[in-house]
Parts: sequence; structure tokens; C-alpha cells
Amino acid sequence: MFMNFRSIGTFIRDFLRYGNGIVIILAVVYTLLFYSLAECEPDSVVLVLSGLLGFLTYSYDRMHDLGEESDILNSPERTNWLRANYTFMVYLCAMAAVISFIAMLLRPAAIFPIISTIGLAFAYSLPILRDGKSLKKIPGVKTALIVVLWVILTFLIPMTVSGVHWSFQIIGGILYESLMIASIANLNDIRDTPGDRLAGVPTIPVIFGVRIAFFFSLVTIIAATMVAVTLGNWVLVMLSVIGTIGLLFNSSQVLEMLR
Repeated sequence: MFMNFRSIGTFIRDFLRYGNGIVIILAVVYTLLFYSLAECEPDSVVLVLSGLLGFLTYSYDRMHDLGEESDILNSPERTNWLRANYTFMVYLCAMAAVISFIAMLLRPAAIFPIISTIGLAFAYSLPILRDGKSLKKIPGVKTALIVVLWVILTFLIPMTVSGVHWSFQIIGGILYESLMIASIANLNDIRDTPGDRLAGVPTIPVIFGVRIAFFFSLVTIIAATMVAVTLGNWVLVMLSVIGTIGLLFNSSQVLEMLR
């Protein structure tokens, strides 16, 4: 029985790391941030929508790139896990799509921002441009697209459904999230630099180098901390400070790995 619990724990850990389970958690957390700043009651249907749509968006991109050499080079552990659990992920994505569709019918005001999210998700990965490239292969666009997707999922969808108007707090929350997501996405790009070079994805570390990319993440996360202080939200300040400490703690390891 102990081994079963251990196996279950290992699977959950790997799902969070490799199966985009952490995306569900982050999407729900940032959506709750919107409701906190808007000072209104959280909508459970919208929370489900944000979490599952985030999961589907990231899972589609991961599954789409699964057979590419660059993806294997970036994260062989993730690629191996996804291949070993491919059927599970397909069924899980199908269930998430069905539940998201039902939730969308329950909250029809969310349809337009959801369609925008789906369109951006496809444009991010599929070769829709004349030269056969996807949007993420335009220099500097990848991080911006990721930020826009997160803002739509966690702020614009709940904002549209709840009818909350723009305010200083909402704009500040969007700015805070944008800076944090940009910092995290750029750190992931630093990790994925070898594969992105191979695939021809012009991310910030590919264009400007790992050191400049690292300082970009550091500056954006410090800027997010300043926004949190301006908002007077000390929970966000604490999260930003923890993120900054973690970034600095791992800086030498990151720079040494990708020098």
C-alpha cells in the first residue's frame, strides 16, 4: 500500500511538472487575484473555465511539438513522460474540452474572449504565416503572446462575465500578472535555449543571449514587486519577493548551464 501511495504521489508530481497540472493551479490563482482586486464573489464556473482552458492551451502546444527534436533537447524528461502517458493526456484533454464547452454555455458572455484565446493558441503553434512560420517564430513575439493569453484567461474572461468595470486596481493587477508571466516565460526560454536555437524560435535568450535574458527576468519581477507595493497588496509583494530570491538563488546555476 505504501508503494501505491508513493507511485500515486510520483505521478501527481510528474503531472504537475510535465503534464501542465501546474498551469491549472496558476490560472485559478490569478483568476482569484482578479476577484480579490475587483472585490466581488468568485464565480466557480469561471474558475473552472480559466483552469481548464489554460491546461488545454499548454497541452496542445506540448503535444503538437512532441515529436520535434528541439522539444526532446529542451526537456527529455517531459517528452518521455508525455509519450509514456500520451493516451491519458488525450483523454484528459478531451474531458477538459467537454467540461469547458459546458461551462462556456453556462457563461455565454465569456464566448468572445474564449474564441480569442483559442485563436491565439492555434496561431502560436501552427504555421499560419506566408513563409510557413507560426507567430512564436517572429522575433520577440513569443513572450508577448504568452502574456496576452494569460491576461485574457485570468482577467478579461472573469471581467466580461462579472461585468466589472476598469479600475486602478484591475489595471494594476493586469500589469502585475503581465510582468510575472513575462519573467517566468523568459526563464523557461532560458532553459529551452538549445532547442529553441535548433527550431529557429527567436526568443529573448536566443536573440540577446542568456545573461541579458536573465536580467530581463530579474527586472520584470522587481517591477512586479513595485506594482504590488503600489496596489498595497502585501500577499503579492511577498510572492514577488520569494520569486526574486528564487531567481537570484538559481542565477549562477542557470548562467553556468547555458553559458
